[in-house]
Amino acid sequence: MKQLHFSPEPTPFIHELRERIDAYFSEKNISKYANRRMKLKIALFIGVYILSYLLLFTAPNTATLYLLYGFLGAWSVLMGLNIGHDAAHKTIFRRPKSNHRFLLVFEFLGTNSFNWVNRHLGAHHLFPNVMDYDSDIQQTKVVKIFPKDEHRTYHALQFIYMPVVYMVYIFRWIVYRDFKDAFSKKIGAFNNAHYPWKEVVKMILFKLLYLFQMIVLPAYILDISIWSTFLGFIVLTIIGSLTITLVLLSTHVGEDANFPEPNSNNCLPHSWSYHQIITAADFSTENRFINYFFGGFNHHVMHHLFPNICHIHYPQLTPILKELAEKYDLPYRHKKYLFAAVLSHFKLLRANSKGSLRIMEENT
Repeated sequence: MKQLHFSPEPTPFIHELRERIDAYFSEKNISKYANRRMKLKIALFIGVYILSYLLLFTAPNTATLYLLYGFLGAWSVLMGLNIGHDAAHKTIFRRPKSNHRFLLVFEFLGTNSFNWVNRHLGAHHLFPNVMDYDSDIQQTKVVKIFPKDEHRTYHALQFIYMPVVYMVYIFRWIVYRDFKDAFSKKIGAFNNAHYPWKEVVKMILFKLLYLFQMIVLPAYILDISIWSTFLGFIVLTIIGSLTITLVLLSTHVGEDANFPEPNSNNCLPHSWSYHQIITAADFSTENRFINYFFGGFNHHVMHHLFPNICHIHYPQLTPILKELAEKYDLPYRHKKYLFAAVLSHFKLLRANSKGSLRIMEENT
């Protein structure tokens, strides 16, 4: 895979933005890392997760049990977004080792932090929305995200069947995707050829531990069928999948999304900063509930421009970004409501299905 590069910066936008962001932290005499509010937030998320898990063993009936499994599914995703994501970007603490400890949140949720960091930092953040380079955008051939990607007959109906497919996102990640990544030489732009075997061992052990905690142990303690707890685990993964779908589909893949392509010299058509602005989108940036629980993903443009800043600061920084984007006439994209952002994704799927629909009509 050829190394890509960006075009030169055409305006002083990114330089002025960096100066304004630095001035914000300097004037307030605060760190770009986690503040006291963020640390309390981490404690809350971990504490609620542990308490909810322990409550499984006190469930008086299966209905309550499945409600708790469902809550754990949603809360697990929120933990990953609020803690694991920032730990991967090393924005919680100054010391890298301290951040690395909190990356283990992925392992305790049944996934693998090593793979996720490689995907997210080694591919997605380097070349967001670039086909064959961004492994986070299109993870399966079942769906066609990139307009220039291969047409398959069944894509004609993708805007109908993908809501169901998205419901198995977490289950697929836990039982399949991590193993697939371990034996893939390339993950988007990331060279994964030299995968350490100790990571394979760690991945297997933590996944077995997770499945034991979520399926076997509750069945033993509650003295119920293991099939009952397995069904609870399925409920957990479905609710978790729906939760993460709400967040991820609202950031890069809406109806007005851009998918830049490199030229014959492997140069992308825009500068680095302009590329980040046109490939990421914000939503519900003034909604306090979403600001708190979505881990800054709703301030996604700011995150791609400043991935080294803890998400707890994004609500105060995004207005600066909006002001300068308007000053330099840059296409900052934002949806006021989460529902509109999610709906926009399915409009993209519908638009990308038209080529497949023509193929289907030609074959009938």
